[in-house]
Amino acid sequence: MDLMLFGLPVAALIVGLVGLAKQVGLSSRWAALLAVLLGIGFGVLARLAQDPAIAAWLEPILLGLLTGLAAAGLYSSVKTQREG
Repeated sequence: MDLMLFGLPVAALIVGLVGLAKQVGLSSRWAALLAVLLGIGFGVLARLAQDPAIAAWLEPILLGLLTGLAAAGLYSSVKTQREG
């Protein structure tokens, strides 16, 4: 079963967040644990999102998170291409 929140694949968010954490100094040793904890957290959010009042706030937050991660990845890719 794929975990989706508002049509967003949560696995993609977790990969992006763990990658970001590693870029800011998280040891690779702890990356798997972070991924598991984020998975649990997103699972809880998915359950909470069944309440329309919570979903009204959660959806724009998750969409903003995904947009920010995508923009950071695009910036990093362009920077690497220019330098390389």
